[in-house]
Amino acid sequence: MKPIKLLIFDLDGTLADTIEGITEGINRVMTAEGYPTHTRESVLGFVNYGVRQYIEEALPLDVRGDYDTVTRLMGEYNRHYAATYTMTQAFEGITDLLYSLKDKYLLAMNSNKQDEFVKVLGKQLFPEGLFIATEGFRDDRPAKPDPGMAYAIMEIASEKLGETLTPDQCVYIGDSDIDFYTARNAGMRCVSVSWGYRSYEFLRTLGDQPVARTQDELMTILKKMGD
Repeated sequence: MKPIKLLIFDLDGTLADTIEGITEGINRVMTAEGYPTHTRESVLGFVNYGVRQYIEEALPLDVRGDYDTVTRLMGEYNRHYAATYTMTQAFEGITDLLYSLKDKYLLAMNSNKQDEFVKVLGKQLFPEGLFIATEGFRDDRPAKPDPGMAYAIMEIASEKLGETLTPDQCVYIGDSDIDFYTARNAGMRCVSVSWGYRSYEFLRTLGDQPVARTQDELMTILKKMGD
């Protein structure tokens, strides 16, 4: 098997705790519309699936099928989230972990969060130059688990290295089923992490991919995969 050259990390629940800002942004929209608000726990149930889906899931059942309403409220959410996204912090120890990995691999970030916020958070939460790419959702490309963004990152890595990478030289690291299926759809190796928004038990049901409970376990798994 070819050596691993690229690690692609999910953002929400993998590198950073973003739920507080997402929940506050959603609840500002719900309050303005006169709809019930949500707890952190209920938002955890539908986060990771992209903005349209989690705005729709946040709405009362009789509104969810209204495409125009959901589209309008996505715009409202983006406006509110521009004020609440800063309620985000990188998980303790993550930056040190990334620096340790950067000695051996290229690193990138890939999220279903809006691209503008992914890029801003990438700069605010992590030192410059740590990632070769920070890619989020845009209207002109499908959200995860479509593999398009992962392939785009692989092309950036290939250009940087001056060689053509193949999917089996990439490891996709995330905390959700969406990340697992993104890796599978891209033909990339996958490592799930259970310190985020999905439990170890849930992640274990997805497949035979390694699941890291801690950052030290992730390091150990990656070292074994690279041997």
